[in-house]
Amino acid sequence: MSITERRQREREALRRKIIDAARSLCAEAGYEALTVRAIAARIDYSTSVIYSQFEDKDDLLRVIADEDFAELTRHLADAVDASASPAAAVLAMADAFVSFALTQPEHYRRLFINPPPPVAVAESAAEQGNPNEDAYALALQLFTALIESDPAIEQRDAEALLQMFWGTLHGLIALHMTLGDEPWVSLKPLPDLVQGAARALLRGVGVRCE
Repeated sequence: MSITERRQREREALRRKIIDAARSLCAEAGYEALTVRAIAARIDYSTSVIYSQFEDKDDLLRVIADEDFAELTRHLADAVDASASPAAAVLAMADAFVSFALTQPEHYRRLFINPPPPVAVAESAAEQGNPNEDAYALALQLFTALIESDPAIEQRDAEALLQMFWGTLHGLIALHMTLGDEPWVSLKPLPDLVQGAARALLRGVGVRCE
């Protein structure tokens, strides 16, 4: 390995260490409490080392948001069978969305419950509208295919239907995350609630669910 290659690997390892420390601090105290000084203290480096890798805290937050959205996009894409019917594909995506929330709760909280400042499209590593990189574009593609597959579906605006669907799922997930330990309410299993709500919403606009 050349000196240049070794230095590049060391730089990448340091960058990863900073990102992981920032993720951990965000999970403990939220984005508002995150500071460059706190990150430096967590990894036992000076703040100048952080600034050698990232322009500022916002730059670091953009990287974290990009990574979280990329992981969500991969998770959703892996769950969708290209040979499935449009309705089945949408329901599979619903299952994948809730499984992401259950298996990666801190990622989900960072994305949808306690998010950092929005990342400008021009500053994101993902290409907006590319379903391979943009989870929203992937979901919109599925809903567009669903509507085009059946003229009997009453809601013909794919984006409106997607947002109703997404809002319903997120509401159930957020309810479980915030009231999961509530002694006055016995919440039903989240995957069952999501699947039931997803099917009810789709049937309500005329989709024939299998």
